[in-house]
Amino acid sequence: QKYDSLTIPGAGNPIMDTSKIDLLLQFIIAAAAQKDPWERKLGPIHLIKYAYIADLAHARREGGKTFTGVKWTFHHFGPWSFEVYERIDPAMEEISAQKETVSHPKYEGDFPRYWVEEQERLQDLEKKLPLHLVLAVKNAIREFTNDTTSLLHHVYLSEPMLKAAPEEALDFSCVSEQEVAEDRELEKEDIAPKTFSEKELKELRARIKEKVKAKKRSPRLVPPDPPPVYDEVFYSGLEALNALAGESISEGDHIVEFSDKVW
Repeated sequence: QKYDSLTIPGAGNPIMDTSKIDLLLQFIIAAAAQKDPWERKLGPIHLIKYAYIADLAHARREGGKTFTGVKWTFHHFGPWSFEVYERIDPAMEEISAQKETVSHPKYEGDFPRYWVEEQERLQDLEKKLPLHLVLAVKNAIREFTNDTTSLLHHVYLSEPMLKAAPEEALDFSCVSEQEVAEDRELEKEDIAPKTFSEKELKELRARIKEKVKAKKRSPRLVPPDPPPVYDEVFYSGLEALNALAGESISEGDHIVEFSDKVW
């Protein structure tokens, strides 16, 4: 699809630092290369939303200041930045990312998908980025990859989006201190080295075994949503399925014979 300044909010806004935008986009596509081949292909909508997640994580640490410095807007499909969209092709070309064009039966036009096969450059790219930003992007890609619906749902529920109206600029100063604290705890879990004494290891193994046994004893049941409706249609369908199985076996003593072919 071709976007221009007449249809996309933010077009024409000065880009504060294109090198930061390019670096972030390249890191996102390199991080996605850790996934399976069918998951690592990202379109512009995925790259833009992951860039938003990175800016949100940075704003939590820097008092509302984003990493890219671009203008984010509440537009179609959630947070949008024309500056980020405009840098996708140049950033991907710089690292020789592969590109293919796909079509969707529900939408008009063709859509590009980008990916890289190798992961060697991932460590070099993440060294140039803040740790909290790296972890935020990696965690998001690990959870959503190219699942567009789940990714959009996630960014729609972020604080800047919830506090804005359609076509309004997003304010990153509204992120909560609680989220900052949670992010720091996640960082500690990801990077802090953990050492255990022999006694602690035994206790840990015992707790894990007990949890496994407890799960086997009481499997977690999730109620269906929406709940089933037991009406005439349900019972008619049940009768039809039972009929397909043949006549029911009457109660009493029976002799069962097996063909020699089963052995």
